[in-house]
Amino acid sequence: MRKLIFCFVMLFVGSLQAQTIKFTVEGLVQKPKNAKFAYLVSETPVIGKPDLFLVMPMEVNQFKIPATCNLEGGLLRKGFIFLDERGDITLNDVKLKIKQKVWFVGGSANLKSIYLEDVKLDIENPYNLQSAKIIGGGIYLQQSKDATQALRDKKFLSFIKKNADSPVALSELDNFILFANIPGFIKEFDFSSPMQLYGALSSRLKNSKEGKAVKKKIDEGKK
Repeated sequence: MRKLIFCFVMLFVGSLQAQTIKFTVEGLVQKPKNAKFAYLVSETPVIGKPDLFLVMPMEVNQFKIPATCNLEGGLLRKGFIFLDERGDITLNDVKLKIKQKVWFVGGSANLKSIYLEDVKLDIENPYNLQSAKIIGGGIYLQQSKDATQALRDKKFLSFIKKNADSPVALSELDNFILFANIPGFIKEFDFSSPMQLYGALSSRLKNSKEGKAVKKKIDEGKK
């Protein structure tokens, strides 16, 4: 009986560490031009797992990519989409363009950074996706935009408090720590230290693997 209970517990823990999520990325393209295929690529592949790389033909001016990915104990994953007239572009082709700095994820106009979540985008130009608007889902993507605006407005603590249980808040804090430790940098912000931002996060995020890593980074910045 004890062995049975132990096996059940291990299976349960394993299922938590290997959480699978299903989501759909959709797009409405106002001016398709010669774009005929939509691609979805995971930006940060999980160690030991194949990259998420999907291609779907567009239907007139729309595309819909249903997908499944494994969080492997993480809180969320990022990826990007792009449109093209070709449907035979391979994952190696994409990796090569990024390696050769022909494409920059988060910088090239033809690549749209997203979170792997349900999202629908309104796209005007198939080769300039940066201005794409969220018209459905995209909770994490919208939060990342809100974080950018909060930083501009010097109201980052307000953003963290509003999204205290969101993995995006933790991720944005992680990205901000380096700048927050620069003397005088946070003078005009609505917080006095990175630890104040961390303290505003939910217990769930603080106790996560990523949350503990952020706490360690903050502590090291004090030295």
